Amino acid sequence: MPPEPQQYGNSFGFTAWRGHSSVMSAPHAHNDIEVNYCASPLTYDSGGRTSTIPAGVPCAFWGAKPHQLVDITASSPLAFITIPLAQFMRWDVPSSSKTRLLQGEILRAPADDLLDALDDRFERWSVDLHSGGELRHRAATLEIEALLMRMTRGEWSETAAVMDRSTLSLTRAAEMATFISSNAHSAIRVRDVAASVHLHPNRAATIFSEVFGTSITAYLGRYRVAEAQRLLLTTDMSSAAIGDRSGFQSASSFHAAFAAVCGTSPTQWRRQHRSEQ
Repeated sequence: MPPEPQQYGNSFGFTAWRGHSSVMSAPHAHNDIEVNYCASPLTYDSGGRTSTIPAGVPCAFWGAKPHQLVDITASSPLAFITIPLAQFMRWDVPSSSKTRLLQGEILRAPADDLLDALDDRFERWSVDLHSGGELRHRAATLEIEALLMRMTRGEWSETAAVMDRSTLSLTRAAEMATFISSNAHSAIRVRDVAASVHLHPNRAATIFSEVFGTSITAYLGRYRVAEAQRLLLTTDMSSAAIGDRSGFQSASSFHAAFAAVCGTSPTQWRRQHRSEQ
């Protein structure tokens, strides 16, 4: 089993993990969609309010709201997946479900054959995403996307995330993130994102920052980098073509943004990750 993932900036990255865990000593927050699964109930505290994730049912929520695991049965392994928000927004999960997650609701999977052998799946995904090579990484990605799509047939419950911000602000932020996911390949700017929700750019930037903990510009850049990573792994396109396809307006801006997020050049990143297969 790979080591428990570490948090980098405001994200854990795209990873899966399964093992024995304990309650958290302090709250944390991260800009990922998180899927939790455990044979016993999990109780989280968020802003002084508690939410219980039922036993044996995978649940998904947005981790940007500070939350803390306060109760878990020690003998029950905990499994989780974290999906960076920019990556999740590219998936074919229904837009209504994306919006509800960004508004702070918890999605609980339906009680059907989705749950068969889920422990084994988390074990496999943790290995595939950590050290399985390109093909197994891609297979795990598709399987986890399918899991989220199947989960959207389940039930929703409200969490504390919607208690301290207006529903209108959360809705607007979710709509802006959706606009970015649909148009990041184009030469959009902050004013275009703001116009999509009929707000002045300064007001839109404030709402986006309050909800997502980052600026529109930074989020757009990370989204484009995430798309570039996907193309680097799944195509033989040149680095220049990938930068253009991902929405960067010049090779220099692509390389600068990619290095800032990944710590290396696109070519080196592709070589490193393809050599692991």
